[in-house]
Amino acid sequence: MKFILCSILIIGTAVAASVFPRIPRIIGGEPAAPHEFPYMVSLQRTGDGFHICGGAILNERWVLTAAHCFNVLTDDDEIVAGTNNIRHPEEFEQKRKILRKIVHEDYAGSVAPHDIGLIEVSEPFELNKYVSSLRLPSREFHYPTGSATISGWGRTHSFESIFPDELVKAELPIHPIDMCYRVYPNSAFHETNLCASVMNGSKAVCNGDSGSPLVQKNSQGEAEVYGITSWSGLPCGTPGKPGVFVNVSFYLDWIKKQVNSQ
Repeated sequence: MKFILCSILIIGTAVAASVFPRIPRIIGGEPAAPHEFPYMVSLQRTGDGFHICGGAILNERWVLTAAHCFNVLTDDDEIVAGTNNIRHPEEFEQKRKILRKIVHEDYAGSVAPHDIGLIEVSEPFELNKYVSSLRLPSREFHYPTGSATISGWGRTHSFESIFPDELVKAELPIHPIDMCYRVYPNSAFHETNLCASVMNGSKAVCNGDSGSPLVQKNSQGEAEVYGITSWSGLPCGTPGKPGVFVNVSFYLDWIKKQVNSQ
């Protein structure tokens, strides 16, 4: 069984994180340092600040996320940048409304390939040390190797609805594409995806991590976004069932076309 990782689409009733002991991790992650990932944004429900999905700032006007997040993200919701603790507003926080949402034309909905979307914000971000952009991959059609860093406010427990207030990070091994096909036979896994996790389930993405970027540093030490968190086996963190990400390197032309559109 597969499921997408938008936090509002949990099977069962969402329970506030304060009900359970705090566990500071994605699944197996650790707290990020304040503003360690200034490109991270939280897509939030207006009014109560409920975290729906993650995303990454590409430039002053555009945010990269997963297309399936738009199933629950409305035009009235907010993009929150410059925050580490999403329950306690900070002086560096910038909130923006949504001007436009763009879904890849080949995305079929739910658990499917091409789960990539863009958000144009209503007012440009003011880029600084607390709110900054993330580089796109320098190589087209490239399947990364080694490990990569995931950050997000997603669920921290496979079976309980525990969500962290503070941003969490983890290093995830990227698995060869042939292995991804083997562990997800006859599934939505596609050549434009990649998969990553610790295979014993000790480090993995979960609900609420949808849209969050999986990044690697290039030879100049600059972070590049290679993955967008899309879906996972159920429950998340199941041994042998890694998280599945959109491989951003396949969509460079599409992204550039959209961000240059009027």
